[in-house]
Amino acid sequence: MKEFVKADKIGLVYSGNNYFELLEQIIDESNEVLQFQTYIFNTDETGMRIVEALKRAAARNVLVYLMIDAFGSHSFSRHVIKDLITSGIHFRKFSPLFSSESIFFGRRLHHKIIVADKRIALTGGINVADKYNAGEEKPWLDYGILTEGTVCEYLHILCENAYKKRTVTPLTLWERSIVESQSKATKKLVSFRINDWIKNKNEIYNSYIKALKNASSSITIISSYFLPDGKIRKLLLAAVKKGVEVKIILAGRSDVTSVRLAENYLYDFYLKNKINVYEWGNSVMHGKAMIIDNDWATIGSYNINFLSRYISIELNTEVRDVVFVNTFTEHIDKIIKTGCKQVKETVYRKRRNLFYRVKTWLAYNFYRLLMDVLVSKRGRKKTKQ
Repeated sequence: MKEFVKADKIGLVYSGNNYFELLEQIIDESNEVLQFQTYIFNTDETGMRIVEALKRAAARNVLVYLMIDAFGSHSFSRHVIKDLITSGIHFRKFSPLFSSESIFFGRRLHHKIIVADKRIALTGGINVADKYNAGEEKPWLDYGILTEGTVCEYLHILCENAYKKRTVTPLTLWERSIVESQSKATKKLVSFRINDWIKNKNEIYNSYIKALKNASSSITIISSYFLPDGKIRKLLLAAVKKGVEVKIILAGRSDVTSVRLAENYLYDFYLKNKINVYEWGNSVMHGKAMIIDNDWATIGSYNINFLSRYISIELNTEVRDVVFVNTFTEHIDKIIKTGCKQVKETVYRKRRNLFYRVKTWLAYNFYRLLMDVLVSKRGRKKTKQ
């Protein structure tokens, strides 16, 4: 989406009960059509709770379309699939091993979207699984955005295109019609950004670059798998030099140890250049968000690394609204104080022994090599990593 569009309502959503109660409520209150697409959908307790809600919607004659990623949801029960289809739910997997979608090796459906009746939607980075819900341990730290209004028609068309393998033309036509009818609103503005590099969609990456360039007072990044390329690192350095306060919240606990080691390889760069680094330690970090100057925020599925930029299909929701951004900023300030440890250079130097340096160097360069193998043959221009 090229422009910001006025929403009737926007709200910050948190992983845990907050997200799943809203998700179930949206499904239960749907009347006509429901589009649901996600990367991971586990058939555990949380997943089956959502399965039952989808079946209830289908029983009310709601048209239900569910698409899950074949790799991310590889454990999705065949018995449950049969049950969904028998219940009247339109179901398919994105990019099974043998399909027209799988010719792009590694390309995954990574976005998380549910939109009901073209009027209400949940987007973000939260998958359907017990680990994102409240239980004996704290849920993985992640976020979403609740959006209501005509702008949600965009997400409905996006999901419909993906499910039915259509072109993006209907999206372009919708944008032209809605933007022309928009007044010059100043609050509750949203824009849905897509990243699908294989299909020449680089909206999220380009938006991040623009936001970092324009930052004047503060940059806050929440990132679960943070491996920024050379261009983004240069922009962070330039921001610090012009007096912008930069905060990066990373995983103290991660579900992918090798990525955390690769992230740590760049700590020298951050600390040397006075970039504030915090590690969230209360649960696994899975959030993907950024706040700039307390007047712009983005939340979604996009990780700042090569997989999200070049391989996966991603979606972020950008918001221009003072109330929303202030709420999110206050929340981030709170988790920094209550659940994060700042990485201090003196402490970091103590743990940075020879073995640690070798491990982080190997992890970082493994991912650089993986990027070159997966991406360079597709025509990516070489960029300094």
